Amino acid sequence: MTAPERSRLARERLSRELRRLRTEAKMTGTATARATGMSQSKLSKIENGMLLPSVTDVERLVAELAATRETRIELVELARSLHAEAETRRVVLHRGAHRHQQTISRVEARAATSRFFQVNLVPSLLQSEAYLRIVLGTMPQAEQEAAVAALRIRRSRMDDLAKQFVFVLSESALRWRMGSAELMAEQVEHLAAIQRRPNVRLGVVPWSADANVVALHGFHIYDERVVTVSVLTGNATITDPLDVREYLALFGRLERLAVRGEELQALLKRIAEDHRRLG
Repeated sequence: MTAPERSRLARERLSRELRRLRTEAKMTGTATARATGMSQSKLSKIENGMLLPSVTDVERLVAELAATRETRIELVELARSLHAEAETRRVVLHRGAHRHQQTISRVEARAATSRFFQVNLVPSLLQSEAYLRIVLGTMPQAEQEAAVAALRIRRSRMDDLAKQFVFVLSESALRWRMGSAELMAEQVEHLAAIQRRPNVRLGVVPWSADANVVALHGFHIYDERVVTVSVLTGNATITDPLDVREYLALFGRLERLAVRGEELQALLKRIAEDHRRLG
């Protein structure tokens, strides 16, 4: 049985038991709602499994409905565990580049291994100064400066050789024109220099790869705890262990498709030359 199925059954059991207690206590929904300080519509939603009651709601209900001590403990703990699971599965959306950089900086500070995959953009930790300014170009100047300052703190952690940074890019991320031909060529050459760091592992999935893998978007993974995904209106943070494992498995498949070493150096050189030739 999957975790979502277990969660659904647990919620159904909680609502069913609360409804049973009210029926056995011979209390109407209106009277029970009034006695526990909630609306009748809220109680109805709780009893029909449409609303997860708070721990406080359950405590008040089991007390008012004269549940046995064992039932009180059981249902309160069930509510508490359901809320803990719901919090774990929550996807948090952060708006604003500066706020996102601060959030990710805190996550990266604790991570021993950070993994990054991008489809059509160079990851911020690998961006040259000129490329970064193009990416941030639509933001107000004050927000740009705040984002750059936060990013500098993040980049300084790459000097810590105890931390590992693994990057996988699609070839299209390096060919997607974010500025002039010279800027793009310099960005590609910047990658070639960074990937020589002992704690940095860079791979590029070439267009010629028989991928057979669907990667709908870029994502970052920090250890085996947190995934972040950039969307149009902000940045989502995912912490559910099952979701994180799925992203880790996808990253592993993508990493196996990537070229490294001399093959990577040849590919980077060819891409830089193409940018300059196309002008």
